[in-house]
Amino acid sequence: MSNYDQWASQYNSIVDNEVSQKTGIIETSYQFVLEQLYEYVDPSKIKICDLGCGQGELSFRLSKLGAAVTGIDVSDKLLELARNKSGAIKWVCDDAMKLKQIADNSFDVAISNLMLMDVPDFQSVFKSAYRVLVPEGIFVCVIMHPCFQSPFSYPLEDGSRNVSSYSAQHWKSKGSGTLRSTLGAYHQPISEYLNKLLESGFSIIHLNEPLTKGSTSSVPSLFGIVAQKFNC
Repeated sequence: MSNYDQWASQYNSIVDNEVSQKTGIIETSYQFVLEQLYEYVDPSKIKICDLGCGQGELSFRLSKLGAAVTGIDVSDKLLELARNKSGAIKWVCDDAMKLKQIADNSFDVAISNLMLMDVPDFQSVFKSAYRVLVPEGIFVCVIMHPCFQSPFSYPLEDGSRNVSSYSAQHWKSKGSGTLRSTLGAYHQPISEYLNKLLESGFSIIHLNEPLTKGSTSSVPSLFGIVAQKFNC
């Protein structure tokens, strides 16, 4: 979202740290996306749309595989950082809920990586992704796990977790001066994501709950979805 402009430098530092350490939730999500691409397509022969590309790390990795990549974000500041990366990547400032600058049937793969929690209408992102994909195109989506990575889920001493709320809502973390205390995020149950994805025309072909790289926890941090545009 455009409000990420004020957090661009901080977010870039977080990504750079995880990339260098090859651990953490963001790095885990990147690796999940890349694994799914190799499972379903040949990355060297396709056009990929990276929705909510942020500072461009995932787009950069996709480009290194030989894909023709378009990175899309609504934050000018994050795109400024993205443009500093090498590679023949097309950077576009656009809203993933609308994609006004992207034509129908333009891409073989669309990716939504850790961005749906930041938009007020996540189904519009699904519909936009469906529209810009070619028939039988692949959509890879990764979100923070709605059960275990939310402000309503707390670890207990015995290793289990207490989930105090699971309803759809906008939340802000306690305190001040942080990304989530300022902008908050949108929480949705898993069923909402899956049902809205199906309503948008996609067929789900794979689900996964990745564990965080470098963590000893057996509780998944992410929820990954791979869908396909079959109903054309």
